[in-house]
Amino acid sequence: MTTILAFIGMVAAPVQADTEKPPPGISAEAWRARPAAPVFSASASPILCFSGHVQGIGWTAWDCNDGDWAYAGTENQSLSLEAILIIAHSTGGRTCAQAHSKDIGWGAFPCEDDGREFAVGTTGQSRQMEAFRFRHTTRWSCNNAHGQNYGWQKEGCVGPDQYRMAGTTGQSLRLEAATATIL
Repeated sequence: MTTILAFIGMVAAPVQADTEKPPPGISAEAWRARPAAPVFSASASPILCFSGHVQGIGWTAWDCNDGDWAYAGTENQSLSLEAILIIAHSTGGRTCAQAHSKDIGWGAFPCEDDGREFAVGTTGQSRQMEAFRFRHTTRWSCNNAHGQNYGWQKEGCVGPDQYRMAGTTGQSLRLEAATATIL
């Protein structure tokens, strides 16, 4: 993916094309149907955005952390979060994530520069995410998860280039929502 700058107001907008190859685990159909990436204005603060691929719904709208945490998924609907689409802006480093999916375990742990979207998890396979790991290469990062039978876990943060897991493994409990922020 290429990042372009519109010189009027210096707004960064990721370029998306239907011909792009989807990430591992993400179907070509779901990759083409993902929401258009958000457009970022110049910002001194880091911005993180999530879109969740939810069982029976598909991709949700982008949710960005304007003074809060980026959010993907649903609560109290007994629906599985299957994948998370992620993009960051103005962080000065690389954002990384990894999904633990039913019957697969931990998938790839991709990292992307600011303005480049990426996804973790699966689509088109009816596989629930059970946990996710999150990190940033140069900043503190935080994440949390809401899951089947346990609700929201305790929030936690880690230093640069460390990852934190949220959710559960080995218990077959679906992840229903995920949040994260970059400090």
